[in-house]
Amino acid sequence: MTTDIRRSAGTRTLSDALLSMFGIRRLSTEKDLADLRAGTTLQVFCSSPTLGTVKMLSVGKGRTIPHTASGHLHLSADAVTWHNRRTRENVVLQGPFRLSPSGQKAPLPKMARLDLAAGDEQHVIVIPKADVSLVTQVLEAADR
Repeated sequence: MTTDIRRSAGTRTLSDALLSMFGIRRLSTEKDLADLRAGTTLQVFCSSPTLGTVKMLSVGKGRTIPHTASGHLHLSADAVTWHNRRTRENVVLQGPFRLSPSGQKAPLPKMARLDLAAGDEQHVIVIPKADVSLVTQVLEAADR
């Protein structure tokens, strides 16, 4: 197994988008799955108010809301881990997994808000819509 880490097809930087526009870099879920089977760890953008240490933010008049932390899901053949970009906190997610659409709207049009049941824990995650099928397939495979 290699320890290569690369961004998934839906997790794109500005340079990824420009390369794709010129036909230089075309990534797909199928290529992601093939690379995953070959031992590459895939990195999927994932923000969440419930993964890791939950920080509460004051919104005035004594009310607080959970801070949505930005990070990445690292998907590999043997583990699913969430990494907080700011605090460098790592959370290993344990199965069985169940992923379902959330009742709330995602903050951006190209993002999907999902409810993730990982073992006996419940989480809310926001990931790129292009990566939903990849994450679903990886979590289903992890349960086997």
